[in-house]
Amino acid sequence: MNHKKISQGLDLLHRPVMPLVSMVQFLYLTGPFDTVGEVIGELPEPIDTEYVFYERPVALMREYLPRVQALESLKSGRTPDCGVIDEHDEPVDRMTAVSALVAQQVLTAELEQINSLLCGPCNCTLCCVGPDNSMNQEFFEIPLARDEVDLFAVERYDDEKSRSQCSGDEDELDCDGLPFYRRRLPGLFHWRTGWSLILPRDSRCPNLEADGRCKVYPERPAVCRRPQIFPYMLEPLDTDQGAAPVYRLRQSLLAVVDCPYVRDFKDDIARYAAASELHLVLKENKN
Repeated sequence: MNHKKISQGLDLLHRPVMPLVSMVQFLYLTGPFDTVGEVIGELPEPIDTEYVFYERPVALMREYLPRVQALESLKSGRTPDCGVIDEHDEPVDRMTAVSALVAQQVLTAELEQINSLLCGPCNCTLCCVGPDNSMNQEFFEIPLARDEVDLFAVERYDDEKSRSQCSGDEDELDCDGLPFYRRRLPGLFHWRTGWSLILPRDSRCPNLEADGRCKVYPERPAVCRRPQIFPYMLEPLDTDQGAAPVYRLRQSLLAVVDCPYVRDFKDDIARYAAASELHLVLKENKN
């Protein structure tokens, strides 16, 4: 195991950036600043909060500047190009919506680094294979963006019928006389909600080498870059094609306990969630 990478991952987990983002947002909205960059440039060094000690907060926040600049829309009056609703399907106020959108982007980038550092040294392929015979699931699904589909050299299913359904529909998609997940081989499916790779029982990702390495690791899909600790600040909702995206405010962090490093560092993840003002949800995906 690469203990150096594990140590680097834990260092990031112990130094969440969201407390600094909240501080920058407060100072920007209450002070005479035209840009978020001005606020970051005037941060004191070091900064010691209730949860975290930041030795170089200015350098850290500059890494996230492109993601937090959207806070400037709160002074400019610019409206987000998407909708955010609460658990009762009511639109949230503009400040809550913008803050949540910024937090989702920051958390996504931060957790990509953390997951990459913690996952690789575990030598685990749990995310890259289909269910085995001891599990209840018939298949596992890996959601993909359109530009990620070409990474997988497997058969594709993209027709009017597949585009009208989702993988979890009760009326299962039929492929050559069988439910789509009975094919035994991985396949790419274009569902109503977009593309995904389906891994049936006892199958494996076509990019998984015999030694457990990934053939396309540098270009791997976004979902593979943050495999077991997910930012769940916002939940994307299914909308009509062409309509503006809509999200439900969740303010949660999802950690999948099937994963070895989630089990080993559960307390550290809980502290990260608390410092980021997120509700921690521990979930078993494979059972």
